[in-house]
Amino acid sequence: MDVKHGNCAVLIDTLGVTVIDAGRGPELLDFLVRNNISKVDILILSHADEDHIAGAMGVLNTKEISIDNVYLNTDSSKGSDIWDDLAYTLHSYHKLGEIKDFSNYISPNLNGKLDRGEVTVQVLGPNTYIATKGPGSTDRMARNITSNTMSAAIRLLYKDKPIVILPGDIDDLGLSYLLKDWDDIHAWLAVFPHHGGNSGQGDIKEFTSCFCSKVRPEIIVFSIGLNTKNFPNKHVVDTIAENFGGVTMLATGHSETFEAYIREKASTIHRNSVGTIVVQVDGKQPVYACER
Repeated sequence: MDVKHGNCAVLIDTLGVTVIDAGRGPELLDFLVRNNISKVDILILSHADEDHIAGAMGVLNTKEISIDNVYLNTDSSKGSDIWDDLAYTLHSYHKLGEIKDFSNYISPNLNGKLDRGEVTVQVLGPNTYIATKGPGSTDRMARNITSNTMSAAIRLLYKDKPIVILPGDIDDLGLSYLLKDWDDIHAWLAVFPHHGGNSGQGDIKEFTSCFCSKVRPEIIVFSIGLNTKNFPNKHVVDTIAENFGGVTMLATGHSETFEAYIREKASTIHRNSVGTIVVQVDGKQPVYACER
């Protein structure tokens, strides 16, 4: 979904609705109301950044929509008011029975428990080691585990075919653990980590090349909105274009950097400011359409 600078994906499956991240503003709530969705079966929040969680408050506080199950990871490093408000609200609603299951632990241990129909919702990471350690700690090599390291990376598969990967703001350390745990993280469409910005302390070109070579997407989406000059990062765009020439790049919002690249290269496969992207997976091949 186009939620400006942030992330939000809605899976409408045959037996339920799953929301992965909620953006910052009212876009998620507006979408659910507009599409007559009165119940969210599962809400997964990849990590505690405001642009991934704040939109959940609007859904929780409306009487028009119920949420059955919520999954997120504990993050004591976040001192924001919105994180505290969300944690307290979830606790209160779970205590009242308005939320059936509220778990502050996301790892691949959830696999097999998140499916509501024909699409498999697969948690790739964080693994149980990183999820247990948590932000503000270090791993066994004294590398800092941050909120972005903890980002839940979710993959959606239809009839065992990997369709979409949603990696949140996963950083280079989180990606390295992901690749140790999984031989294959391929997906047809990838939402690029951290909106196309720097992901961790490593080299952004190396991170981009590693992510794209392992995911092997046909389509890459940059979920952007506020910082039109810096997202996606020019090095990210150049690395994808130079090394993965057949990949289509789409930006949900307007990017000056991306627009300049498209104009300079006279590209016809990349598109800027496309809005919400709708993926249909019930045919032989997935197809997408942009709704601006």
